[in-house]
Amino acid sequence: MAFDLTEFAEKVGGDMMKAQTLSAPHPVAAPAILGTVRASSWSTMFDCSLRWYYQNVMKLRLPSGGAARLGTALHKSTAVYDTASVAGAVPSIEHACDALVDVIHDPGADVQWDDDLRPLDAEAIGLALTRRYVAEIVPTHEYRAVEVQCTALDITTDSGVIRLTGTTDRVRLTDDGQEGIADIKSGSKAVDTNGRAVTKGRHLQTGIYKLMAENALQRPLDAPDEIIGLQTGKTERGQRVGVAEIADSRTPLVGFDEVPGLIELAARMLKAGSFPPNPQSYLCSPKYCPGFHKCRFHD
Repeated sequence: MAFDLTEFAEKVGGDMMKAQTLSAPHPVAAPAILGTVRASSWSTMFDCSLRWYYQNVMKLRLPSGGAARLGTALHKSTAVYDTASVAGAVPSIEHACDALVDVIHDPGADVQWDDDLRPLDAEAIGLALTRRYVAEIVPTHEYRAVEVQCTALDITTDSGVIRLTGTTDRVRLTDDGQEGIADIKSGSKAVDTNGRAVTKGRHLQTGIYKLMAENALQRPLDAPDEIIGLQTGKTERGQRVGVAEIADSRTPLVGFDEVPGLIELAARMLKAGSFPPNPQSYLCSPKYCPGFHKCRFHD
């Protein structure tokens, strides 16, 4: 399914949160796709575009790190619990915890564990956070959908068509009856000392998730995006959970006035085949970049 970014931006005008549809009003011939961008890779594209190119165009890969594997396991355990609830079944924390353990100890997974995080450490942290999620997050949330998949959302820009793919973690129902997306983020700095999920830079990804979920569900999601943070500390004090909202994730994506949005800028990048490096990126290291040893831009 596709929609035209220019028509969309003109339609929503100054109030980006009140879009009524994302579908093109008339059938159009399928133009060539400039490139496919996974929603989870969107922030990488604007952090170090060259690293994005190595990962998504050249298809270079690194083994998953322990922290990333723990994040995958937490996504699985919380999804198992919430899927049962949305389906009208009685959710089981035991089933959720079993799912987490299975992911962490999957013998077929290519994971590079190290002394900072061993499988048994990850298991203990993940089990604690799964239980905290069920005890502290679930009672305050009502979900309409879990793991909403979008196989292909084609966005027409002035420069060409970008295809988006990915999975939206949750569609939530707020107290005032609006629907919105919720995205689960884990990591050592996922929740601040005040108990709020860290949202800085998350809007690039949640905005894409919102567009994809609206396309998949064929209805607008007008509530603010929400980040659910699961902090993967090794101590009980460091294992915090928290939430925080992102008021407007549309404007940075679709642009405003005469300023192009990030979707248009990404299309220009893909059309030109130009992927600028960022040697100052926090992720500019052989641990995170599969093309690090090919790159000549870092020190």
